[in-house]
Amino acid sequence: MKKYLVFNVGCIECGVSSDVVGLYDTEEEAQNVADACGRELSWREGGQNLFEIFDLTKPQAEEYVAVFK
Repeated sequence: MKKYLVFNVGCIECGVSSDVVGLYDTEEEAQNVADACGRELSWREGGQNLFEIFDLTKPQAEEYVAVFK
């Protein structure tokens, strides 16, 4: 199972889109992809982009669980 999500967080102020970059087996692989994207695509669609890594095996935060109770 691929554990790490690299996600492009676009710019809400500029209207730059956000999207999934990919899923990766290791945090190191995900970090390499995020770093490469950051170097090449930090400015696209006329605004800022941030490439974040999320561990998909991490438990859901309680504040979000409460929404569905």
